[in-house]
Amino acid sequence: MSKRSAARRVLAGLLVLSLLGLLAGCGGAAKEQKQQPPAQEKPKVKAGIMFSIVNPARAGGWDRADWAGIEALRNEYGWEVTVGEGVPYAQTAATAAGYAEKGYDLVIFPDAGQTEAFREVAPKYPKTWFVMMSMCDNLPNSPRVAAWSPDLYAYGEMVGLVAAKATKSGTIGLIGGVPVPALVTLFSGAIEAAKFVRPDVKVLTYFVGDWVDVAKHRELAALQIQQGADVIFPETGPGTLGCYEAAQAGGAKIVGFAWDMYEDAPKVMLTSVIINKPRMYKDLAEQFMSGKLEKKIVNCGAEYFGLSDFRGSLPEQTVKEIQDLVAKLQKGELPIPVVIHEEIMKK
Repeated sequence: MSKRSAARRVLAGLLVLSLLGLLAGCGGAAKEQKQQPPAQEKPKVKAGIMFSIVNPARAGGWDRADWAGIEALRNEYGWEVTVGEGVPYAQTAATAAGYAEKGYDLVIFPDAGQTEAFREVAPKYPKTWFVMMSMCDNLPNSPRVAAWSPDLYAYGEMVGLVAAKATKSGTIGLIGGVPVPALVTLFSGAIEAAKFVRPDVKVLTYFVGDWVDVAKHRELAALQIQQGADVIFPETGPGTLGCYEAAQAGGAKIVGFAWDMYEDAPKVMLTSVIINKPRMYKDLAEQFMSGKLEKKIVNCGAEYFGLSDFRGSLPEQTVKEIQDLVAKLQKGELPIPVVIHEEIMKK
């Protein structure tokens, strides 16, 4: 055999060995890849929330603001949120306990009227987070409780500033659903701020007794208009529609509650004093998902509130005066006294 033939055979052998090694390596890699367990998808955060009214997405401003927060949890953070609608206050505790029993990560209370249930249920389920998204002055005796508590007195102050600057008659009306402490606090802030802006202002306050009776809301709003009110602030639920109807019939204006309510009553809506509840819900989501959620009350002051567009409802100069007052309120520069008017609960 010639030297050249022998060299060719050696080279061919080396090539075969290289190919076999390469195939073996690929097979080993494929085998190794097959042995790796599939990536586990992180489970969704599960939260439950209860509303005392139905269709919160289209109810009063407070509920709509909460609904926007729920949508943020679902769409921006991928949370699975179960919504209970039309849950009476007397059944709130049982509904909240049901969520906890099913292993939900969080139970959210959007309404200060649910405070009793919040305090009752949370201690029974220390492994579940219970969160109040309304006025809260103390937390239940449980390790996993928190609250984002809007300063409703400051919110009421903003309402009072707007109404007192906008009224021509010197009389404004406040209409509430049920006289829960949060609402009494809000109305008290509105009364004091209105008097701060206009000492001679007359403030009428009425409570309907529920959140949904459109006819009764209409009746009480019409009564306030008959008594001279030309600016009305309704803090209620679906019954607010009655206030809008009375305002349109009687030539009064409405200050919307918590959310931009212009589309509901464009002919009578002066502006809306907005509560940035989506910000509150996003704060909650960020802290929970980062493991930084702790037992505390987050006080949401005037920086969480603002005004919707006036859309030509008032002269530009009046709008500017209102906006200047609101800016000073947000900076803590208005010396409005804090006085809780408990007497209005009897009206």
